[in-house]
Amino acid sequence: MSETDPNALPSFPKIPLEPIAIEAELTPARPSPAPLSSAELVSAQSTLAKSDLAQPNPDANVQVISRQPTAASLLLSTFLSLVVVLVLLVALRFILPSMLEFSRYAWHRGQLRAEYEMAGQQLERVSWEGLNHISETVAKRTNASVVHITMSAEAAEPEFGSEDMPKPARRPKVGQGSGIVADALGHIVTNYHVLDEGSQINVILADERTCVAQLVGFDKLTDLAVLKINADELFPIAWGDSDCIEVGSPVWAIGSPFGLTGSITFGILSSKHRLDLSGTTYDDSSPFPRRSKQKASARYSDLMQSDVAVNPGNSGGPLVNGRGEMIGINTAIIGESYRGVSFSIPSNIVRSVFNQILESGKMRRGWLGVELANASQATPTPQPMIANFESNDLRDIVDLARLPLRGAVVRGLTDKSPAKLAGVKERDKIVEINGLKIKGIEELIFEIGKSPVGSKVSLSIERENERIVIVVTVGERPELP
Repeated sequence: MSETDPNALPSFPKIPLEPIAIEAELTPARPSPAPLSSAELVSAQSTLAKSDLAQPNPDANVQVISRQPTAASLLLSTFLSLVVVLVLLVALRFILPSMLEFSRYAWHRGQLRAEYEMAGQQLERVSWEGLNHISETVAKRTNASVVHITMSAEAAEPEFGSEDMPKPARRPKVGQGSGIVADALGHIVTNYHVLDEGSQINVILADERTCVAQLVGFDKLTDLAVLKINADELFPIAWGDSDCIEVGSPVWAIGSPFGLTGSITFGILSSKHRLDLSGTTYDDSSPFPRRSKQKASARYSDLMQSDVAVNPGNSGGPLVNGRGEMIGINTAIIGESYRGVSFSIPSNIVRSVFNQILESGKMRRGWLGVELANASQATPTPQPMIANFESNDLRDIVDLARLPLRGAVVRGLTDKSPAKLAGVKERDKIVEINGLKIKGIEELIFEIGKSPVGSKVSLSIERENERIVIVVTVGERPELP
């Protein structure tokens, strides 16, 4: 017996290899097992059962039997769900409003803080010397165009002294105001009420020259007058567009308050399109006495309101913007002295009146020939009339019954007036003109006044609970006596 190496691999008998046929599935054929005896079969089944119990096959199909929920469990789960929903709704009812309010105020406070901090940063960069320079530049640009106007009576007869030597004739001053040089030809624009008293018009220029002016024409409704002086080397003011200036814009007023020539005040434009001058010198109820015997109605003027200081003597002076352009003529205040509210005639109206006076010597203005009253001052409208107002909400109709009615009521008609010839009758209420709703008398007068003479306007009128439309040919307003 030969010795064997323990580390040597066991040797197997060499078996000759033969080629094996490869089937379609590339699976080698296996020999079928030999049949087992009944005893061996029972033993194998027993062994297999024990093996399956000890190590279950994970690939075996396992059938899981679930228990169906009972009615009690369903009711309990439904009840719990409703309780949770109710708790959430109650929480939202009491918590959500406060959260929304808090977030809204927080957003608003954040916006205010942002604006506050931004404004502080901007103010730090603002040069106050620049603002001062603007006012100084505006004053230098406009002062040369502003004139001082005084009214004098006729020269008195010479008086003789103790030595029978005649004394100089006296020309007592009656009134005073301001004006502006409108063009290089020597035309001066001022307020008509400045010229109410006195017979001689004296114009004192910025270079202290004194000229006697001639009255070219005037318009009492807008309280404007145009003068003419014979002088050269004048400084006409630059005309601005009063429709372009916005409320809140800085404005300057130049004039001669109380005879102090060359005075300038600063403020902002407070409002535009003021038609109601209650409490001013244009109102009959004003305690301030009128200088003129003739009522100078400025309802047509469509005035601008500002807070620049305007006092007696400023009348007729310009209201200018930051570019030194005239955007209005100062004309009125509330009360006997300045109280923080002053009115000026827009430059676009001034320019229209100025051009027409130069062309024809007067202002041609539209006229209907009716005596009017505001709807709120007339006889109360019956209840059925309220239903004629167009409204999308019943509350609007109720409010109309409480608030003053809009429109202008015809109280009288002039014989052969344009309105009477067109078919307008007394007690008619004019509510629209050319599709524009009328708020009151002032707006109707303004719209008719600016309509060209001979043009046609469409009046929407309420008469006996009916709405009718009448076309009227605009006439020329007769001159006031």
